[in-house]
Amino acid sequence: MRRARPGLAVFLTAKSISDVGYSLDFVCMSVFAWQRTQSTLDTGLVSVALYAGAILGGQAGSRYGRSWNRRRAMIGADLTRMAVLVLLALLPGRAQTLWLYPVVFLVGCGRSVFEATLSAATPVLAGERLQAVNSVLAGLKGIAFVIGMASATVVVPALGFGGVFGLDASSYALSALVLTALRLPLREPAAPAAGADPSAPADQAAQPQAGGGAGRAAVWPGLLLAGLAPLVVLRAFDAFGSASQQVGLPILGSQLRPGSPTLFAGSVWGAWAVGLFVAGFALRPMATRLVSRAPATVFCVATVVMSAGFIGVFWLPGWWPRMLAAVVAGVGDAFSEITFKQAVQRLPDADRGQAFGFSQVLVNGGFMAGLVATSLILRPSFLARWVLLLHGVPVLLAAWLTVVFLRRGRARQPEVHQPRTQERTG
Repeated sequence: MRRARPGLAVFLTAKSISDVGYSLDFVCMSVFAWQRTQSTLDTGLVSVALYAGAILGGQAGSRYGRSWNRRRAMIGADLTRMAVLVLLALLPGRAQTLWLYPVVFLVGCGRSVFEATLSAATPVLAGERLQAVNSVLAGLKGIAFVIGMASATVVVPALGFGGVFGLDASSYALSALVLTALRLPLREPAAPAAGADPSAPADQAAQPQAGGGAGRAAVWPGLLLAGLAPLVVLRAFDAFGSASQQVGLPILGSQLRPGSPTLFAGSVWGAWAVGLFVAGFALRPMATRLVSRAPATVFCVATVVMSAGFIGVFWLPGWWPRMLAAVVAGVGDAFSEITFKQAVQRLPDADRGQAFGFSQVLVNGGFMAGLVATSLILRPSFLARWVLLLHGVPVLLAAWLTVVFLRRGRARQPEVHQPRTQERTG
């Protein structure tokens, strides 16, 4: 069995630092838009631009993920984010405000490309420790989000928005530098095609047909054949439901603490990030066998747990019960991310990039649709019921899929154990 690649810890550290930069972006860009425009529409467009960029990045991965050089794609994503943020930090006044929306769009696009490509390459980097590396990624993401979101309240007054954007840009520069210096292989070695250069790097596949429309069209049938299509659909519905708390938390914060509405929303996201950390580093190791044996079933259960946690944030009375529910939501979110990756990463190396890119399109598309629906329909008077409604759909779908997967597992169990029994009796 292959072991994890040397230098992986350095890369994961650099990636975590860039996640801190992204979490700073996530918080500061909306605040920046509000302070500059005092317009709810302009502030809401920040989220629209972010997820529109993520959809474009997912489409690029779905179309070219089989054929592109993974290292170059990830470095390009980092350098693009770095460049647009440096320009944002240097522009004056009105020009800075206008440039904000292209920046947010490109940051979302770059993150989508980077994350989908990394997910496809993780089995190559992790070797036999794939599940552990997936959980470490989820745990480090939790730490990065806690640090980034908590430090926003300190960094902005100290450095100003220009300083924050420059700091974020440096985190992406570090990630690109580490990827360039380490030269980690990001694709499984394959036999060279006729006429191919045998010295070509391992992270560059010789799959010319994947760049065209035929390669992209083959993604969905491939997911169906692999039994992954229900998971991708469930993930899209879950993203649609998650838009309800994205819009609803500031409203709920205003209802609970009119004097400091951001305190509640920030505390909920901080507790959610703690749940990511706890699941990635403490709980997942205890469920190693279960996750390895049945990632699809665990994914469905984790989706129910995550949705139940966010529903609890809006329905439970009292500050601490709500914070505990947010931690539960983070635990479910981490397990759903780990197990979804684990299931898709079982695909052949050449197919994983397209599959993760395609899932990015559906997930971010679902989230955008949920944002639009919530922004148009939601009123403070039925906030909790709206969250219950939107999360109720993925909960019901996940519960039904759990039953389906469990029945399939029981039906296959005699086939799995029968040969071993025959060997022992023989």
